[in-house]
Amino acid sequence: MAQQNKSNSLTEGSVARGMLLFAIPIFISNLFQQLYNAADSLIVGNFLGGEALAAVGSSGSLIFLLTGFVNGVALGAGVLIARYFGAKDWESLEKAIHTTVALGLAAGAVLTVVGVILTPQILHWMGTPEDVIGNSVAYFRTYFLGSIAVVMYNVGASILQSVGNSRSPMKYLITASLINIVLDLLFIGVLGYGVAAAAFATI
Repeated sequence: MAQQNKSNSLTEGSVARGMLLFAIPIFISNLFQQLYNAADSLIVGNFLGGEALAAVGSSGSLIFLLTGFVNGVALGAGVLIARYFGAKDWESLEKAIHTTVALGLAAGAVLTVVGVILTPQILHWMGTPEDVIGNSVAYFRTYFLGSIAVVMYNVGASILQSVGNSRSPMKYLITASLINIVLDLLFIGVLGYGVAAAAFATI
């Protein structure tokens, strides 16, 4: 019920103000989403050297593609969720949320299996240099092991945003980004683990 009241505030008062207050957390969330790969690259480059940095840097475009695909699916589901929420059709809303979560779990499981198995081939298709292929495979395979976490964050964020709550996903993402930086520094800077540790910190 509290969530319903929060959503109603979007349709009351100034439209521009409501849109701005809703959009700012999403903008900040997008900034922190980019921080993940940037933090990995910065810390890996400083502690593990150029080859490790190249391995992480090569991941940017593929991770962006993965995140973009997941976001697209989640946003599509969010349209239905927002529609049912606005119409106060609670039964259809519940079914839409359950279906979206189930789809997210299934997609995450498929991405995990396919990603882990096909990582070397994907990197070859991307033209990854042979001198960094070993580190790239280690980084990507570890990252793909966390596919369910990546997918379910985006699914959860889309569900919350669809019912008018853009602040909670922002708070979760900021917290996760800061934890990622701390774990990167711990695993790589203090414990001296390899490039896969950066992906492990992320997931």
